[in-house]
Amino acid sequence: MTRPDLVLRGTFKPEDERRYTHVPFQVPSGVGALHVAYDYSERIHSDPRLRNGNTLDIGLFDVRGIAPSSAGFRGWSGSHKLEFSLSKAWATPPYIPGAILPGTWHVLLGPYKVSQRGCEYEVSITFLDDPGRAREVEPLEVLASRPTLQSSEEGWLRGDLHCHTVYSDGDSWPAEMLAEAMRWGLDFLGVTDHNQTQHQPAYARCTGTDLPIVLPGIEVTTYGGHWNAWGTDTWWDFREPTDEATARAMQSAAAGGALVSVNHPKPFGPPWEYLNAVGFHAVEVWNGGWREHNDVALAWWDSLLRAGRHVVALGGSDTHHLKRAEPADKLGRPTTWVHVGKRRTPEVVLAALRLGHVFISRDVNGPQVYLSRDNVRVLDGQGATLTLVSPRGIESTVTVPTEGWTTRINVSERYVRAQLAEGDEMLAITNPVWSPAWPPAAVRSTPR
Repeated sequence: MTRPDLVLRGTFKPEDERRYTHVPFQVPSGVGALHVAYDYSERIHSDPRLRNGNTLDIGLFDVRGIAPSSAGFRGWSGSHKLEFSLSKAWATPPYIPGAILPGTWHVLLGPYKVSQRGCEYEVSITFLDDPGRAREVEPLEVLASRPTLQSSEEGWLRGDLHCHTVYSDGDSWPAEMLAEAMRWGLDFLGVTDHNQTQHQPAYARCTGTDLPIVLPGIEVTTYGGHWNAWGTDTWWDFREPTDEATARAMQSAAAGGALVSVNHPKPFGPPWEYLNAVGFHAVEVWNGGWREHNDVALAWWDSLLRAGRHVVALGGSDTHHLKRAEPADKLGRPTTWVHVGKRRTPEVVLAALRLGHVFISRDVNGPQVYLSRDNVRVLDGQGATLTLVSPRGIESTVTVPTEGWTTRINVSERYVRAQLAEGDEMLAITNPVWSPAWPPAAVRSTPR
């Protein structure tokens, strides 16, 4: 093992928890590659339910600076990787390859959890001509076929808006994720690795027939909650866990054309702590299996609707692991359905999501609930309980008597939405339909 050229050491105290710091180091001229390795005391997993130990996140900035959206950002891997390499031609995912420019670089350290005994860390940096390390071969060809699924109303697509690959803390490559999406019959896939967009060109390199529509995105992962942005190829600042900084980043993403959604605002989601932050179009009300505290996210979304905020409900599986035997994640649990008509492009899908032409179902073969101002239609929901909800609360409940059942409704309140359930198991949730007078059309596409 080559001795490191630099070793950066320090200690974080409990009062430093959830505060990023930038540790500078100098790179001399003529360096072709960097290898970074780090370790720290009392290391524990990042799972928010675990305490009594330390979790230290790491990232890297080059000489171009550490400002928000700076081109100097070379990647962030959280606590998932204890070592990584970068060169002009190659980098360990999720880090960004490029010239190893001489000058002042910064290691980004984030003490997500700090025990009462403190967190002692050591970062070793080695200057190399080439990484000289084994590189896993990235699969590029997508080999999968689509199943025949139950029919839907014309113009609707099914997809998953939230998943992770080896470019953050997942176990699969983008081509493998696309193949899995095809095997489940998904029409689109939102790709949202943590705090970087290096996975996006990896998806673009994939080849195959009848691939799902890819919605380029990022999961902005902060210490007070996570948010997704689709339709952007920019990293957005995640380092300051305050309402003001988070709102500023979300609003900047939205102003740049991104669709912005608050992720899993529920216990152990991690939860959403920025209750005064504004600037998002949507809320992920259904993340993974329904019984994983999604009722809390649904209740918060309901409170936003009652306050007059036109916020869209979305779902996402948050899939990380395709290769782990048990328990394995499942793409499309839940499935987000969106009405796009005959045009099937990323831009059309994102526009329809922004407008709330969406319902969420348990999985790709789950019940379908189509709600309009005049009626509600339920497919594959016989025997389940359909509930209509308005700002006043529950307006009505009925047991669905037959397959393909339709009943008329009257939207007399500001809005009404529908949900379908069997006992405490949610099967489907629609977005609200609003009365013609509320909200004005100009408000509907504005992040709130």
